[in-house]
Amino acid sequence: MDAKEYFSATNGKGFLATSNAKGEVNIAIYSRPIVQENGEFVFGMTDRLTHANLQDNGKAVYAFTEERGYGGRRFYLKMTKEDNTGPLLEKIRSLTDQCLHPGAGKAVKYVVSFKVTKELPLICMECPGDHSKHLCEIAGTEGFAQIKELAQQPDFMCMNCGRMADKAENLCNPMLMEDIPISH
Repeated sequence: MDAKEYFSATNGKGFLATSNAKGEVNIAIYSRPIVQENGEFVFGMTDRLTHANLQDNGKAVYAFTEERGYGGRRFYLKMTKEDNTGPLLEKIRSLTDQCLHPGAGKAVKYVVSFKVTKELPLICMECPGDHSKHLCEIAGTEGFAQIKELAQQPDFMCMNCGRMADKAENLCNPMLMEDIPISH
């Protein structure tokens, strides 16, 4: 997937998850990354917990949830570089002023670059068949009457999201209810 094209064509919200050396996790709402020609993601950062965690542990996950439905992507990241000066920092500060309010960009102190080490869908890692017929996708389009129709006497459960349906073809990762281990 071309990340630059994806972020320019898709509306949604992003979240950046980090952890410190002790494994204490933080998650924060983050703007879309600036995607460089080499595929690296660049974010502007304030001097707060996300930045502090990256000083201890340079790994992060950026999750982007699309505006409608349950679509989106997860990007596993490894920090490659940090700058506290330069034209890219000024560009990010200017964008922050435009998106939030004049003066908000002053809080952005760092430009942090990341290599994408892995990319996965937000949900539905195993999704055979026609996804438009799956309950997760139907729910995203608010087709609740159709969901009621497809889940009157459910025999199957999706092992990704826990939704139940009468037929396996309406789930991304179906398992017969009677075959679900007790530990689930």
